[in-house]
Amino acid sequence: DAVHERNLAVEEKYNVNIEQLTQVSGDPASVLQTYYMSGDFCFDVIYGWGYKLGSCITENYFADIASLPGVDLTQEYWSPSAMKDLSINGKLYITINDISMNKLEWAELLFYNKTMAENYNLEETFGSPVEMVKNGTWTLDTYLAMLQSVSTDLDGDGEITGSDVFGLVDGNTSGLSLVHASGIYYTSKNADGSYSLNFYSDKLLSLAEKVQKIYANSEYVKSYDELWSTGDFSDYSDRWEYARSFFSTGHSLFCAGSAYITDEFRNMTDEYGILPLPKYDENQTEYYSNVSSPASLFAVPVTSRNDVSCAGAERTGAILEYMSYKSNKILLPAYYEKLLKEQRLGDTDDRKMLDIIRDTVHYEFTDMVGLPVSSVVNSIMQRPSAATSTYIRNQNKMIKAIDDFYRDVLSLDDRETVSSE
Repeated sequence: DAVHERNLAVEEKYNVNIEQLTQVSGDPASVLQTYYMSGDFCFDVIYGWGYKLGSCITENYFADIASLPGVDLTQEYWSPSAMKDLSINGKLYITINDISMNKLEWAELLFYNKTMAENYNLEETFGSPVEMVKNGTWTLDTYLAMLQSVSTDLDGDGEITGSDVFGLVDGNTSGLSLVHASGIYYTSKNADGSYSLNFYSDKLLSLAEKVQKIYANSEYVKSYDELWSTGDFSDYSDRWEYARSFFSTGHSLFCAGSAYITDEFRNMTDEYGILPLPKYDENQTEYYSNVSSPASLFAVPVTSRNDVSCAGAERTGAILEYMSYKSNKILLPAYYEKLLKEQRLGDTDDRKMLDIIRDTVHYEFTDMVGLPVSSVVNSIMQRPSAATSTYIRNQNKMIKAIDDFYRDVLSLDDRETVSSE
């Protein structure tokens, strides 16, 4: 209803029709190239998986959103963190705003079984995670200690399996999400706008060693792969929902995920809540809620569209700006306040946690533009004993990929603009 109301307001103000053409498969670069070359380019805005769109930037398919007439990136409905994290030499080729709720839906967080915590007296032992979040003391060490404290062999077979109780369900048992949560981002921006690798440090090595001791132990952490290996998915929409059902049926204390999956827990018997991922330690000044790379972002195609009399940058900018504004007033309250806070997260503390997560959203630049860095960090997290050799072996490849990408983006101004004429 909120989407319809928002779209209707935009259509009436600008005398346009909002239509969606869905491309469910194929590489975006190939798809866009096909449309461009055919002369049948019919899009004003493109919306798709961030890392796939990001890899199209150097193909000169996308305009600088920051330069569109009528767009005011200082407004709250344009995500400030996306502007900061995704701008390249002052230009913004991919971004997000309140037209979509993706920055909320895909921000990484923890689901927390409150009933289990009460049954195991965890708050008496460790303190309340919610209160720790509020006072800035929700840290990696406490989180790891908690997820080790509940493993119970319910069926007495001598093993901790999916039929028992354990600490965490996670699709990635390297603990990669904890890297960003610890404030470690893969690159830093230099004064001239270029990028330098910035992740390999004593802090990363300490993190990897701490995490892997716990995450590699299936008595504490269950991977999706392990749960899938003996699973029957027939009663679930997909195998991912099946894996997360071990949280919703009371077998796991924590479940790594995002607000996108809260609907899966609507019939959960146990009481649950949400938490931001923990800080590395109390010296860390803020929480970091990284947006996963599959989250969709917006791009504006570079095309003159001379065949459409009303088309152009000024029109696109004005409509995007107004649609973002109306989304902030109509769609965001419906999704954030009513759906998430009132229907799915009824507890006042959970709503506070959601506010903290929303206010600490960040984007990993290299993930969103498809650069080969995350896989190296993942390998280090999986095998901290081989961290140095892994980094040295891949260092030049990563630096070259980053430098080549930046050089190609700088050269976009010198290229002939792609046109559908």
